[in-house]
Amino acid sequence: MFEALEPYQPGMAAQLKQQIQEGTLSQVNLFGGNRYSLRMSFALEVARVLSCHEDGRAECNCESCRKFKTLSVSNVIIISQRDHRSVVETALSTFERMYNEFSRTFLILSIKRLLLQYHPALLEGSVTQSQNSAANTASNVNDILMDVMKAQDLDAKSAKKLATELRASLKGLWSAAKKNSTVTIGQVRALDQWVNQTSMGGEKRFIILEAMEQTNSSARNSLLKMLEEPAKDSYFFLLSEYPNRIMQTILSRVRRYNFPSLSEEAVGMYLQPFYMHDKQYTDLQSFFLEGGGMDLSAISRYAETIGKSVEQKRYLSTSELTDLLSQIDQMQGYEYLLTSLLDYFSKTTTSRRLQKIAMLINSSYNTGLLYNQNSRLMLEALYYRMMEET
Repeated sequence: MFEALEPYQPGMAAQLKQQIQEGTLSQVNLFGGNRYSLRMSFALEVARVLSCHEDGRAECNCESCRKFKTLSVSNVIIISQRDHRSVVETALSTFERMYNEFSRTFLILSIKRLLLQYHPALLEGSVTQSQNSAANTASNVNDILMDVMKAQDLDAKSAKKLATELRASLKGLWSAAKKNSTVTIGQVRALDQWVNQTSMGGEKRFIILEAMEQTNSSARNSLLKMLEEPAKDSYFFLLSEYPNRIMQTILSRVRRYNFPSLSEEAVGMYLQPFYMHDKQYTDLQSFFLEGGGMDLSAISRYAETIGKSVEQKRYLSTSELTDLLSQIDQMQGYEYLLTSLLDYFSKTTTSRRLQKIAMLINSSYNTGLLYNQNSRLMLEALYYRMMEET
């Protein structure tokens, strides 16, 4: 167990393996750490091992492990707020370029992680028309994915055809994703009903919830009740970049794990199968953002333009700002721009002023997530606040 992940996070692999073998793994766990530190991968591997009909070894070929190899599972629900689009687009491009077993498997798993957010259990009760539409779209994507799984004698032409079909079908899910923020009260109620249903054959159930710190009070309070006395054979994995922002009553009920960022050596090992030897990456985020079509160099230039404007108290003209915002919007680079802004100011301004700027950036980001606000308008408002308040 954890053989595939151990080279990248040996400490976490050893810790979780020991707890599973000793029977001391908690039913409620918090995986904290930066993005791309493999928190989701570890949560899914724990689910595979605990669902295994044998001893959880990596090469196990039991019915459950065969399903987990392509995430064709019904006992796992994922509710996440992450950049699925960049990862999936990277997977699609890799599949078109390589059309080998590695690229096929990576594509399947990348999309399946997205589709597990449309688990039938989450559609119980009253559902909106847009939720129904997204679920139907997810079903269509899954049908095409089945064709990818069954395809034999793949060549460049057939791989490109399948990738084109998937891109077209995925458009509906990308539109739906813009309307979602994080865990809702309706989803928590559906989860509560799901974990308390009698399962066939005593099957364990796994709920992976990401960005818990951004949920509203109603959802948090309902979730708290589930975590206080988790149903038998149900396991919760809360994934968070900012664990300390989660309410204390929830933190007191979880076992915490802190995932360190991947070392440069680990990043190199992870990217080796992609055969991207023309460029070196120090982190996985840059690789996937570029693979998803984002021009990171351009984003850095835009951050420098905004930074210099704020430092010099020289307002950008309306046309300059509009063009800059349009470029960022097209690349969906709002979040990366905020990171680049912090990097820029950390090198150019005083610690006191940097603290103020960081507070404004964090406030803008959190407000945008909480109210699902338009990123372009949020960035524009942030720019004028920095001009006026720093």
